Amino acid sequence: MMNSKKISRFLAIGLCGVVLAGCSTNDDNTADSSTTESKETQSVDTTSIESSSATSEANSSTTSEKTEGSEEAASSTEQESQGTPSQESVDVASELKMDPENVLLPTDFPTDNPSSVTSDITTNEPYSYTVSYTDDQGELVTASGTLYKSFDLAKDEMDTFSGGKSISPFEEGSSDLGYGITGYGEGTAGSQYFSWEEGNWLFSISSVSEDQMDNPEIAKKVVAYLEDHYLPVPNDQGVVYIQYPQGGKDVNVDIRWQDGNMIYQLQTTRVPLDALEMTVSME
Repeated sequence: MMNSKKISRFLAIGLCGVVLAGCSTNDDNTADSSTTESKETQSVDTTSIESSSATSEANSSTTSEKTEGSEEAASSTEQESQGTPSQESVDVASELKMDPENVLLPTDFPTDNPSSVTSDITTNEPYSYTVSYTDDQGELVTASGTLYKSFDLAKDEMDTFSGGKSISPFEEGSSDLGYGITGYGEGTAGSQYFSWEEGNWLFSISSVSEDQMDNPEIAKKVVAYLEDHYLPVPNDQGVVYIQYPQGGKDVNVDIRWQDGNMIYQLQTTRVPLDALEMTVSME
């Protein structure tokens, strides 16, 4: 049976950091919540004050410090209250039957309305889970994890998926993607393909030749994004497959990687940088 739950972008960030319970802070108050402790009010020894003027000045300073401490304490209390999960907010991971140690889910979503994000658990087994996310604009991403009986079986599955997606280096088809990375492209039978590697990740773009998609330019944007954002580290090789159907206006992104006996997968029709944003947020 499909479970539908509404989650916020900010709660999603915390919930996968601790898979058994949601956190109580959001992106805007995380840095502040650890530093807004109430100040200790400095007491003023009135016996050491020699004039009524000095006494008034000292008392004024003490009152100001007390006020600041009270305001900061109130601010901290308000932030903690804002971070408290509502009844509608749930820890999706805790509802899954798979061992929580093996569960990874996206915690950040490319949406203008985080409160509209909902999660639907469409597969829930001890060896497999699938969670689909949508917002008020439609589909965001489908995230899944599959536990294989052995490392080798998981690797075989990854090898099958990556097969044919890598283009062998050749000088005529090379493109400088920046940051010391070179990509390679070729065209065959009405289609054009482009691929490159970064660390243990293979990136592959396919499109229809007549659409004249600028695959190297798309690749440059991906490479630049990944200079400051980091994908999970796969055991052997992860794959980011970007496929543009006829017309070039739509896109399908399929991202998979292996971690031990687990294979994780994200599928989305959002643009490649949105797909990567959700992938790097997996926790």
